[in-house]
Formats: sequence, structure tokens, C-alpha cells
Amino acid sequence: MAVLEYWPALLQGLWVTVWVSLCIIFGAAFGSVILGALRLSKSPVVRAATMLFIESVRGPSALVLLFWVYYALPLIPGMPHLGPVTAAILVLALDASAYGAEIVRAGIESVHRGQGDACHALGLSNLQGFRKVVLPQALSQIVPGFGSLARGIFKWTAIVSFIGVPDLLYVGGYIHGQTFETVSVFCLIAAIYWILTLLCAVVFRFIEQLLPLNRALRAARTSVQITSEAAALAGVAQ
Repeated sequence: MAVLEYWPALLQGLWVTVWVSLCIIFGAAFGSVILGALRLSKSPVVRAATMLFIESVRGPSALVLLFWVYYALPLIPGMPHLGPVTAAILVLALDASAYGAEIVRAGIESVHRGQGDACHALGLSNLQGFRKVVLPQALSQIVPGFGSLARGIFKWTAIVSFIGVPDLLYVGGYIHGQTFETVSVFCLIAAIYWILTLLCAVVFRFIEQLLPLNRALRAARTSVQITSEAAALAGVAQ
């Protein structure tokens, strides 16, 4: 295929897609935890302001937000003109944070309220209790949901080509313009995105296995299984 002659450009576009996606995922993870925690604030004003912010970000299309930040924002006096990569990371990380906030909120609410009461009884501040007790337990619920969001982020990055970021889709469009091989070019691009999302799923599955609560549950199940087998062997011996 003539497409394979452009493999250096494909590798460059793949690198840009992976790098931008990872920046967005890390930014979204940080933003999701903050917004998710604020959604559960004891202050009604903070909860309402956070909810309004989340809905304001989730309402418009991510593509519209991207165009607005890159093209319209610099027209406002005093506003900076962001580069295409910076604008893409900022907008998509913010958009993903708005969706991830609900994942974090649900994960935190899955932790029994008694855990928070125990933290207060031990003299821990709200921040210490959240960071050391509540969040580690909530991660077993948060990580699977955020893993699905991260897989979506790899596909979301395709829109950054509309503002000139030389990602995988941008390079694919260039190769298509040079070779006119529509089917082979976009089938190859689709296969690469599929592989990226599959690898992302594997990574998050590995992270799930490393979580302290999941490791404790596996150890407990193993202990119960060993006890059951020992009891069965003792019964047979008698």
C-alpha cells in the first residue's frame, strides 16, 4: 500500500495523539477529584457553584469549546492566545474533568459515612480524612469508571486536528490527500485508535489490581478458600 510509505508521518502523528491524550488524562484525573469532592461539600453555595460549573462545561460540544478557546478567546481584550496543543489539552482536560467529577462523586458516596465519622473521632481534619481514608477506599469504584473515560479521551483527541494539531487524524487526512486511498488510510487510522483504547483498558485493569482495597479483598477470598479446602480435607480424613 502507498500508505505505508508515509510511516514516519504516521509515527509522528501517533506520538502527538498519545502525548496529548496522556496530558488530558492526568489533567482530568486531577480536576475530577477536585470537582467531585466539591460536589459533596457541606456548603450549599459551593455545591451549587460546582454543579453550575460542571453543567456549563458539559453543555456545549467539546468541539465548540475548542473553537471558542482557540479562535474567539484571543479576540477578547486581555485574553491570551493559546497555541493549538495548549488549547486542546486545556479544553479536553476540563471537559473530561466535568464528566469524571460524577464518577468521583459516586465513588466517594459508595464509602460508608461511618468512615468519615471515624476520621473525626481520631482527630483528622476533613482534608486528611478524605486523602488518607475515604479516597483510597473510593478508588476501587472510581478507577473502573475513569478507565472507560480515559479510553474515550483517546478518541476525543481526534477533534484537535480541527485547530491544526498534527495528531493521527491530521496526518491521516494529509496522507489521504497525497494518495487518494480513502479506505486503506482510514481503516488504518481506525485500527490504530482501536489498539490505543485496548492498551488503555489493559493499563487501567492493571491499576485496578494494584489498589489496596482490591488486594485486601483478593487476600480475604484466598484465605477463605484455603480455610474451606482445609476443612474439606479434614472432613475427608475423618
